[in-house]
Amino acid sequence: MKKIFVIVCAVVMACCMTSCSSSSPSAVVKEYYKALKAGDFEKALSYTTITDQKEVQKHVKKLQGAELKVLDYEVLTEKIAEDGESAVVTVKSTVSSAYSDEPQEATKDLELVKVDGKWKIDD
Repeated sequence: MKKIFVIVCAVVMACCMTSCSSSSPSAVVKEYYKALKAGDFEKALSYTTITDQKEVQKHVKKLQGAELKVLDYEVLTEKIAEDGESAVVTVKSTVSSAYSDEPQEATKDLELVKVDGKWKIDD
C-alpha cells in the first residue's frame, strides 16, 4: 500500500511539474521553435495570437515557400511584466531558408501576452 501511495504521489508531482512548465513564456517559445524545427508550421502558429484560419494558412504557405528550417535555438532570457499579463523572451536561433545560401543566426525578442490565461506569442 505504501508503494502504491509513493508511486501515485510521484505521478501527480510529475504531472504538476509538466503543466507548470508549459505555462511559462519560455516554455511556450520552446514549443513554438520545436514545432518550427519539426516543420509543423500549423502547430507552431497555434502558440501565437493568430486565430483566424485563413491567416494561419497564409503564414503556413509563406513559411513553406521560404523553405524555412530551424536548425537550432536557445532561449536566453525571459522577462515577465509586473502585471503578469505580458512578457518578452529573447531567443537565439540558427535558420536556413531558400533566401540564403548559408544558415543565418539571429537573436530576437518575442513578445508574449496572456490570452484566456495562456501565454501566446503576440504576432
